[in-house]
Amino acid sequence: MKKIKRVRVKICGIKSVKDALAAVDAGCDAIGFNFFPDSVRFISIDKAIEITKALPPLISLVAVFANADPTQVEEIIKKIPRIDYYQFHGSVPKLDIIKNKIWIATLSIDESMSLNLIQNKLDSISNEKIPPAAILVDTKIKGLFGGTGIPGPWELIARLKFNHPLILAGGLTPFNLTRAISITNPYGVDVASGVENASGEKCPIKMLDFVTNSICTFSL
Repeated sequence: MKKIKRVRVKICGIKSVKDALAAVDAGCDAIGFNFFPDSVRFISIDKAIEITKALPPLISLVAVFANADPTQVEEIIKKIPRIDYYQFHGSVPKLDIIKNKIWIATLSIDESMSLNLIQNKLDSISNEKIPPAAILVDTKIKGLFGGTGIPGPWELIARLKFNHPLILAGGLTPFNLTRAISITNPYGVDVASGVENASGEKCPIKMLDFVTNSICTFSL
């Protein structure tokens, strides 16, 4: 007997209406806006507003921060009310500022970290006063916050216990996604550089292939 597993897909680092609509047409569940100024995928608040006005309903929007400035977070809450989720890399601001908003925690890991160390970090995140809706696991690269294009230690991730849904990130592409899903069994996956052309723009064909490969069939 065959069972179909549908993994949710977030396409991150969207910077234009064209790329946003192509991501929607590819079938993604969520779009990520990167508000980290030092990122090559940084987007201004005004541009993010322009994109949200062009999007159809039933697409989730995620605001992504690195070492978030509380003032910036509050400004985005005020100016872009359609944002559904707040994703934090690095230091996390006092969560009271997002009040009733839903947030996503991020944990960057590499193969040098022990299983116990990573599990303790996961448990600490889960025990936050306001717990996250999900935990995104990314590849740890010094000085970078996501978008590294380097796959993570999937076998190590598979041994961890998650008290919240796992969103897998880090070096995912249409070519390795099926294997990554089969090993880690995530709730969702997050991609940025893996669906881009050399110019840094999103590739409609790569996005479509990525979403298609997120639907896995396996035997019971």
